[in-house]
Amino acid sequence: MQRAPARPGDPIAAIETPALVLDLDAFERNLDALAREAARRALRLRPHAKSHKTPAIAHAQIARGAVGVCCQKVDEAAAFVEAGIGDVLVTNEVVAPSKLARLASLAREARIGVLVDDVRAIPELSRAATRAGVTIDAYVEVDV
Repeated sequence: MQRAPARPGDPIAAIETPALVLDLDAFERNLDALAREAARRALRLRPHAKSHKTPAIAHAQIARGAVGVCCQKVDEAAAFVEAGIGDVLVTNEVVAPSKLARLASLAREARIGVLVDDVRAIPELSRAATRAGVTIDAYVEVDV
């Protein structure tokens, strides 16, 4: 098993890269500020996890009121669902039958959504969900 590249309090020179390094106070202030602003505007916040790709950060966002997270790929969605994130939106279109089947299996454990930008993708998405006995939210992407 690989050792952690760093521990809280390690000097920067001792950190093995790549490693996510946070100023925890600034991080928490930013999370709180975003949550307050979303609440003030009565918005349902769903941060995109493509920058952090870290379930612990997603959990911190959800603890402050986010409804879930967005990610780019089915593999990323699987990692978040396996880490206990209960609502994941895949923001890229998914058309490969094997990936649709995997998405449908994830929908047994969490609420799953996916973007659709072509009506021809709907029947296969529906078949995958039906075969798995689940519902997958489909969001129509409109390029204006």
